[in-house]
Amino acid sequence: MIIHSDWHIHSENSYDASNPIAAIGDQANAQGMRYFGITDHANYNDDKFRKNIEDSAKNVKQLQAKYPNMVLGVELTPIEKPCYDYICEHGTRDGYSPPAREDRHDFLLPYTKEELSALGMRLAITAVHWSLIGPNARGGSIEKCIESWHCQQMALACDERTTILGHPWYCGKALWYEDFSIIPRSMHLELGAALKENGKYIECNSHFFRTPKATEKFRHQYAEFLRELFEMGVPVTYGSDSHHSYEDLRPKVEEYLSAAGFVDGDFSELSEKDLW
Repeated sequence: MIIHSDWHIHSENSYDASNPIAAIGDQANAQGMRYFGITDHANYNDDKFRKNIEDSAKNVKQLQAKYPNMVLGVELTPIEKPCYDYICEHGTRDGYSPPAREDRHDFLLPYTKEELSALGMRLAITAVHWSLIGPNARGGSIEKCIESWHCQQMALACDERTTILGHPWYCGKALWYEDFSIIPRSMHLELGAALKENGKYIECNSHFFRTPKATEKFRHQYAEFLRELFEMGVPVTYGSDSHHSYEDLRPKVEEYLSAAGFVDGDFSELSEKDLW
């Protein structure tokens, strides 16, 4: 095996997931996971997401005596500053629409490290989920989307809250899942340098190797992208990103990792110095 720990799992406390935490614990141990992280979504700074992560923290803490290898974390998503400010004023996203502009919005993460630490969070997966280009913040040309993704990922690579950069270059619309070479290699190298300089991890997320939206070509290219950053000195972790059924996805993922040159011992385990 190449992968021995899973740092990115969603429980029923995440708005889009249904995994019971105890079931995750039983299945992770049955799979021989050394450590596994519960990292429920905190996409926005509103009361709904705050309650989700508060419930996640409470439920994980109740089970950690039974599962001492369970680690409490969170997944943070950048949001455009106008939306963040609107929620601060109104307490909700209801009624919000992005202001009309063609350039990139400034963006923020929804919670401070102090707020998350107060809940007992030990790590943060920070991950881009959508473009932040106006007027349609989730639209725009593929070139503009690539620019927005890269800008966000570079900021996350330098942010104190980031433990692991989650699913780099994930795209719900699969804009570059046919041929990954559409992303300039210079962006990969710039990102790798920033992650290394700031002592961050990069995630190998199972999504890229199991989504039917990705071509075989893309999957091999993506594994080679991770290998290049690993050879630059960026440590790599694994995230199943499981939402509904915690299955062992490692065999399929490891086929591509092995082809790219990964061997047992290459994937990193977080230590106390990495956790909050």
